[in-house]
This record gives sequence, structure tokens and C-alpha cells, in this order.
Amino acid sequence: MFERYTDELRAQFDYLPAWLPNTHLELGDVGILRRDRFERQTSLTELGIPYRTRNSGHGIDLDYSSSGNVSITVSGAAESPVAGPLRIAVSFAREHGVVFQAKSCHTKEIADRHTLGRAVLALSEAGRWPRNHVVITELVTTGPAVVLVAGHHDARMELAATVPAPLDALPLASASAALDVVSSRGIGVKIIAPTGLTPLFRASGVRRRLFGEDRFEHRGVENDWGEPPAVDLPDMPAEFIEVTYEDVF
Repeated sequence: MFERYTDELRAQFDYLPAWLPNTHLELGDVGILRRDRFERQTSLTELGIPYRTRNSGHGIDLDYSSSGNVSITVSGAAESPVAGPLRIAVSFAREHGVVFQAKSCHTKEIADRHTLGRAVLALSEAGRWPRNHVVITELVTTGPAVVLVAGHHDARMELAATVPAPLDALPLASASAALDVVSSRGIGVKIIAPTGLTPLFRASGVRRRLFGEDRFEHRGVENDWGEPPAVDLPDMPAEFIEVTYEDVF
């Protein structure tokens, strides 16, 4: 289930999805990137590494449903300008289908990554940065959000709410503060978060290279970031790079 969710959202948004989706993350968190999760160990602040941040401007809405496998129907107050009850039915046509709706999403990132990279590489050379540690360098924070993942090929959920106005293109997220589950069948994951989530992030870590100078770049590598390599390669220069879930698979 987690593989389908993380694969689909990463392909859609080009970020690493947190699993579970309601895992609380913070910019500058340091930990181990497993194939199915990020395990926090410490933070840049706790390690005494200063950094500057940069925030995105206006928030955007994020909306994703597994292609051709999800149906969302709204009836009732969604068609009326006054408050009233509404029903939202979500139906899935395959196992592990995904619905992800999040309003007012903002990104926050570490602005001075070259400086950060030098600091992390210095810790690594001093033996104070474990090889399998990564740091969250960019984080998406949402407003109201709803995440559903089907646990069965014919999963279905019906929800009810009373809302003061017609809903927009993201009915689940828009009504999240008032949603009640009327019925549910075959739903594997249900997260209703009126106050928001930190569901998407990017991370960087230290990797040894065969040739060339130390550098800070965006790329993927093949070795496992979940466990330290069996053989140490002390003579290989190190680099501070962005990592993906493929790097730990």
C-alpha cells in the first residue's frame, strides 16, 4: 500500500511523500530515510548547525486521484448557496487507489544549501554525521487536507457534512472540518486533517563518489540509505546530494 501511495504522489508532485501521510515533519529534521518512512533522529538546530529559510508566496491547492480508478460525487448543499447537509461519496475501482486533496499549501526550504552542505560534510569528515542520515531541506505544509487509500478493489466511503456555501473543486478538503463518516468499506487509510499536514518533502545526505571534487547537486544514487554500507571507502570524496526513495530500495 505504501509503495503505491508514495510512487503515485512522487510522480505527480516531484516530492517525497511521508508515510504515514499524517507524520509530522519539520524543516531541518535529520534522520534515516527508509523505503517506507522517514525516521527522525535529531535536527540541524539540535546539532548546532545554523541555516536560513525561504518561504513560498501564495498558497496553492493540491489535488490528486489515481487515474481512472476513483469517483467522487457530491450531492446536497454543494448545489445550494445556503448552509445545509451534503453527502460526498468516494468509490475506488482498484486496490490501493489514492485520493489526496490539500488546500492552501506552502513550501518552506533551506535557502543556503551550499553552506549547509559544507557544514554537513565537515561533520561527516569528523565522524559526527552517520552515513545513513539525511536532512529535510524542503517541506510542504498544507491547510485542510484529506487522504484516502483503498485497501480493497471495491472500497467505498460516504461522508456527510453541513457547510455554509457551495464547495470548490476540492470538496473533501474544503469540508474537512465538518466531515462525518456515514459508511466505510475497504478503506485502508483515512486521514481527515482540518488543521493540515506535512505530507511532502525533499531531503539531502552525504554520499561518497569515485571521482571528482566535492559538490552539492540534485541526483539519485543506487545504494541503500536505510543502512550504512558494509565497506567503508575513506579515500573517496564526499558529496551532499538530494536523495529519493529509489536510493533506499
